[in-house]
Amino acid sequence: MESREFADCCIEICQDRKAENVACYDVRKTSILTDYYVICSGNSDTHIRAVMNHLSKAFKDQGIHPRNVDGVPISHWIVMDYEDVLIHIFSCETREHYKIEALLQADQLIYGERTVAEEPTEKP
Repeated sequence: MESREFADCCIEICQDRKAENVACYDVRKTSILTDYYVICSGNSDTHIRAVMNHLSKAFKDQGIHPRNVDGVPISHWIVMDYEDVLIHIFSCETREHYKIEALLQADQLIYGERTVAEEPTEKP
């Protein structure tokens, strides 16, 4: 499966479990670690766990396993590393606190909406 197709599958699976504010960024030009970031939010630890488990099961059934999974639902942030795609599952509050999307460029967004405001650029 190509990395874009895999990212699209991740988006669909997150939506199936009612993840909130699902976004996907194409970082192939700026990252040597991965091709895409899929970022979403869950509204509780149970919801975060359900999204993570649904992703794991869907891909396990296809013989695809993450290279690593970091975090637990009570940490409010889970990262699932599928090499070409990194999936970040946040609680809404943790996503707002860390604002990792601020590190990504708006033109890298290929799905969803940015959850961070663009910083105004000051003119000298």
